[in-house]
Amino acid sequence: MMGKLASRRVDFAAVARAPLAAMQWRLLLLWTLLLLLPTAVVGVPLWRSLAGLLDHSVHAQAWAGHFSPLMFGDSLSALGDGTGWLKGAVLLGLLLTLLLSPFLNGMLVGSGRAGRVLGFGHLLQCGIVEYGRMFRLMLWSVVPYAAMAALIGVVFGAADRIGARAVLESQADRAVHAAAGLAVLLFVLAQAIVESARAVFIANSGLRSATRALGRGFMQLLRRPFSTLLSYLLISLVGYAVALALGIVRVHTPALGVSGTVLAVLLAQLVVLVLGWVRVARVYALAEVARSLSSGRRAGRMPQPL
Repeated sequence: MMGKLASRRVDFAAVARAPLAAMQWRLLLLWTLLLLLPTAVVGVPLWRSLAGLLDHSVHAQAWAGHFSPLMFGDSLSALGDGTGWLKGAVLLGLLLTLLLSPFLNGMLVGSGRAGRVLGFGHLLQCGIVEYGRMFRLMLWSVVPYAAMAALIGVVFGAADRIGARAVLESQADRAVHAAAGLAVLLFVLAQAIVESARAVFIANSGLRSATRALGRGFMQLLRRPFSTLLSYLLISLVGYAVALALGIVRVHTPALGVSGTVLAVLLAQLVVLVLGWVRVARVYALAEVARSLSSGRRAGRMPQPL
């Protein structure tokens, strides 16, 4: 009875405003700048390695202006056979990204809880204050992702068995395609649970437990499957489409000269910024869904975009 009293309808108008509320230039700028750190850790050694491979080639000018699949394949092969320090740089970059992730999510959660646009100082403070909870939630998120990976393994194993018994090649292809579709669905479900868990911290300002947040994220998917998945998928599709378009423009933008290099770097960072907006907008929208299930004090409204 209490659960029924605590629940209410999802405010779809507030959900629709969440992507606009996520357009906070200070938050997105900090998001982009902080992610430059792991990018530099990987990018600088990779740049030097590519310079050693390609700078002295007679085709270097042509490769700089146009993409060459043959050059790309040969470079990947050469980098794969290279020294271990480049692989170490990649691992260090991944580790730094993982360590930065709770800080970025802390800024996100703090800005959502505040219900107003925060300055740089307050955003950084939120990242520090929320770091522990976001780090614990990151560790707990291994559970849904591990379950997803196990189920995907089972699905593809079943597809392989069907393919082995199939009489026609088209039957085996259908099994593989169905398995791939189920794998995508399982990934979306796991990601929606984890993002909903982050959103719960915004909707319930008194919540401190990462374990309870993950449990509530799972229950949100069960009790509000349509609202949760619709919010997740719509924002993701729009954001990823914009990021893909910017990425295509970046691929066709040769980094020749100072202006070309600056434009190429700006396009690459715009892709990062758009992906950051996707994360913020998704969590803000899912927080509005979580508020429909919350029996506690409602946090402030989503901040207005600035």
